[in-house]
Amino acid sequence: MAGTFFGINIAQSGLNAQRQAMDILGYNVAHANDPTYKRQRVNMSERAVLAQSQEASSTGTSAFGAGVGTGGIERIRDALIENRLRYAMQKSSQWDFMSGKMLGLEALIGEPSDTGLQADLDNFWNSWQRVATSPESIPVRSALLEDAKALCARMQYLNSQMRSTVDDLNLSAIDKVGQVNAIGQEIARLNNEISALDSGQVPVNDLLNRRDALVLELAKLADIQQHGEGKDSFIISIGGRVLVQGSKFNALKTTLAPGGNREIEWASDGARVSLSGGQLSAIRELRDVSLPKYMAALDSVARHLVTEVNRIHAGDPTATPPIPAGNTMLKDALGNPIPGGNFFDPTKLTAGSICLSATIVDRPELIAASATGGVGDGDVATAISNVQNTVVSGGLTINQLYREMIGDIGASSAMSQRQAAAHKLVVDQFTMQQQAVSGVSLDEEMTNMIKFQQAYNASARVLTAMDELLDVLVGIGR
Repeated sequence: MAGTFFGINIAQSGLNAQRQAMDILGYNVAHANDPTYKRQRVNMSERAVLAQSQEASSTGTSAFGAGVGTGGIERIRDALIENRLRYAMQKSSQWDFMSGKMLGLEALIGEPSDTGLQADLDNFWNSWQRVATSPESIPVRSALLEDAKALCARMQYLNSQMRSTVDDLNLSAIDKVGQVNAIGQEIARLNNEISALDSGQVPVNDLLNRRDALVLELAKLADIQQHGEGKDSFIISIGGRVLVQGSKFNALKTTLAPGGNREIEWASDGARVSLSGGQLSAIRELRDVSLPKYMAALDSVARHLVTEVNRIHAGDPTATPPIPAGNTMLKDALGNPIPGGNFFDPTKLTAGSICLSATIVDRPELIAASATGGVGDGDVATAISNVQNTVVSGGLTINQLYREMIGDIGASSAMSQRQAAAHKLVVDQFTMQQQAVSGVSLDEEMTNMIKFQQAYNASARVLTAMDELLDVLVGIGR
């Protein structure tokens, strides 16, 4: 049954509801420029029927509610858009990381240019041609040795820089795994705090916003899957294994593999972490696949260079036709020209170790330029110069092997840049959609402010009117 102060209570409930709505509106406006914030709103509903009107009517007495009540404070969000944004973030971060590293590798190679390895190869072949033209010239021979040293140094430098890139990627793996563990522990702690508070309150919503932001940061590092919302039902997994479940956290670690790389494993049992997205996946792809392939290609160039030049320089009687041993400018005690030996060290067949034979370093007179030793005979030097046109592997010459490697690096770099740009557009698209749903619109908030203000004023006017009625009632009773 409605009491004397029933109308006042209803008006008061309206004041309280509109005031709380204004409080949340102010909170939204304060976070208008926070990209991780999700706008909130107060859920208003009718209170339970507690009274009946005492007014007679054709239908008898009528029941109505006891005013307006406020339920939980709701975060405005779209879980489907957030899932798509998280997946897009994984791919975008993966390709962006790969693009940056491939651009760095392109800059390291420095092709095409006048200072790259291709220029050193061309100088090396041209120096042999000059020796063929002037086989008795010590300055020309000395220039050949300098060009050969420069070629070896360039190969060693490229190899060392590629290995340094692998080392950098291993350090990045350690750093990224540390970030995954830190974020995972923070999410587990937030889950514990969320479960300790009443759902729907502003502090809980702030914790949920913080957790959502951390999940997106985690998505940049690895391809995660997220399920559930509650304490124990909130699960984040990587490659089918649980990383976070409620307040429980399973850490990752890096261990030193036999090849010297840092392998990413689960700390609990040492199992290899399955990765297919995020920066950790890009690190593994670059370190274990791409860079070893390029280093092997550079080693192939070095190996064929050493083998083919030495084969002609030292002479190969088993070849068809036989290659005679080249003569140097030195003669033995009988006056016979000394046959040329190896030009490169035959035991150093990789780009990281290639070097001149110890016997020929700073000894230009030991360079084999001819087969007969006759004046002006530069047949051996000409044959070595023509190695640049000799097919050595897969239908390719030494120069073509190197250019194939450069083309592969360029194509991979271009593809990673295209993929990074494409996935960034996808991320931007889903970010805009998410902000359209969850972001704070100042225009909308200002409109709501007027609405809540007018509703508050109206409730206050009802309260004033009810107070005046009570004054009349009290005056009648005197």
